[in-house]
Amino acid sequence: MANPGPAVTNTTHPQGATTATTLRLIGTIKNVTANATGNYAFQVVNSTVYLPQSLMVTNLNASGASVTPTGLALGVATTSGGSSLFGAITAGNLTTPQGVSLVAASSSATAATVQNLYLNVTAGLTTPVAGATFDVYVYGYDFSVPF
Repeated sequence: MANPGPAVTNTTHPQGATTATTLRLIGTIKNVTANATGNYAFQVVNSTVYLPQSLMVTNLNASGASVTPTGLALGVATTSGGSSLFGAITAGNLTTPQGVSLVAASSSATAATVQNLYLNVTAGLTTPVAGATFDVYVYGYDFSVPF
């Protein structure tokens, strides 16, 4: 018997109907300098209505070398310089490039519709390290795809 093809076909959403309202990647920004403050816009990935749930900061390094993360402080907001949707990161978890700081949402009152999120770095490394960067991932629930 020939294979009839995939059991589920969905052309509306690239992550498929079975994953549309599960926890998924909402946005990411990579290679952000760890040595300076600033506001960095990044796009929401394939969602028009979503509820941010988790902030993940990882890969703090300078060409693979370990970096002491003292002083690094940041948040993700819906406006440049706005209040963070998440609590404070645990910088002590970032002592190796494989270290991860996972932070839950500080408030989940309403879903968001903005198409850009902003990484607001409020403090860089206390002792700057040349070329030190980190990556940020925002996960949440996507409500934009009907079943």
